[in-house]
Amino acid sequence: MDLSQHTPSPFPARQATGPAKLFVETTTRCNMACAMCVKQSPLSHIPEQDLGLDAFHALAPTLRSCTTLILNGIGEPLLHPDLAAMAAFAREHMPQNSRIGFQTNGLLLTEDLAEELITAGVNTVCLSVDALGVDCAREVHGGRHLGRLEQAMALLRNAAQRSGLPLRLGVELVLMADTVSQLPDTLRWAGEHGADFALATHLLPHTPDLLDQSLFNPNTPGAEALFTKWRKRAQEKNLDVADNLTGYFRAVRSPEQDALKLLVRDMREEARRNGVWLHLERLLQWADHDQAELREVFRRAEETARDLGMELHLPPLQAKDTRRCDFVEDRAMFVAASGEVRPCHFLWHEYSCYMDGQAKRVLPVSFGNIHSSDQDGLAIWNSPEYANFREQVLAYDYPYCSNCSYVPCDDVSGETLPFEYDCLGQTVPCGHCMWCMGGLACLS
Repeated sequence: MDLSQHTPSPFPARQATGPAKLFVETTTRCNMACAMCVKQSPLSHIPEQDLGLDAFHALAPTLRSCTTLILNGIGEPLLHPDLAAMAAFAREHMPQNSRIGFQTNGLLLTEDLAEELITAGVNTVCLSVDALGVDCAREVHGGRHLGRLEQAMALLRNAAQRSGLPLRLGVELVLMADTVSQLPDTLRWAGEHGADFALATHLLPHTPDLLDQSLFNPNTPGAEALFTKWRKRAQEKNLDVADNLTGYFRAVRSPEQDALKLLVRDMREEARRNGVWLHLERLLQWADHDQAELREVFRRAEETARDLGMELHLPPLQAKDTRRCDFVEDRAMFVAASGEVRPCHFLWHEYSCYMDGQAKRVLPVSFGNIHSSDQDGLAIWNSPEYANFREQVLAYDYPYCSNCSYVPCDDVSGETLPFEYDCLGQTVPCGHCMWCMGGLACLS
């Protein structure tokens, strides 16, 4: 089917008539149980299943517009018996020089499978390796499996050399408080074993015991700068902004408490005028938090990558002032193992995570299913519902929830009812997305 046969979308040209990136979850099954994985979430509802090869073939019209295909989601793609066949089919239908890749723990890779995948057209493989040491109390990538990972990298390199086909080999690392000090050494290990690139990401805690493992500061630089200015003014008047958290609702206040109330009111008013979201309690928590040690780890990591000629992608240490949804901006579409078409990593599955000190229930957003006889990927992409969703996301008119003093509210947490709209009336549940804030990254 030629793309010109499809009716052009009535929405702006940047949405185009087809996705540029396609994420296909080949399976939700996995041979590991890593602590940071969404499948370990107490409220996750991710049935174990594979996407059939026939269903993948139905994506042929969609593949013609894609320059990137990622063949993994929650599960381990090497568990899928038709992974190489999917890559070969995609290579036949995608534009020349397109990228076909996947992320894997590498434990199931054999010499024959590596040869089959590279010959089929896979040209990007990213192996998960979070730490070199085995002293972490949690199950992580690397550690006791390091020898298997070294073998997997060698098998992939050798297969590419024998076939004469290109291969970009990389590693992904989830940054955790227990293991982040190993980052420079892990990068050196990866570079010495042939990694061309490394992708680091912060942790999204799915269980309460992981809250202290997160290194990401959710306060924006703009919020911190404004808060620092007003905190200094308070100190000059012998006032403590922290007292506002306990004294605001007192029936009888001292003159100092009244003065503090007015000062905080003026601070919030300036923030509102400048479009800055403030979470006062969290700003106080991070005000004296020294990230110098983490910055030094990042500096050494960058130095190590430069020495090895390795491409390194490090996440920001704190939330961005200006949010960006890479998924929608880059015209990405996600297909779950069930065949459901979804817009992003954040809304791919039903699960829970911990934000603002309590569990947040996340429900998937779906626009159709490729198993349907009257729908294909392109038809779903160009549906008014999906196009409207993308337009709302790109407007960025939703609240900056993690920088709001009123969270966690019911609309955001999903504790009582599923999300319908936020406090600003927007119907896209994006105000709390850590990918949009810059804290999380995946192979893309």
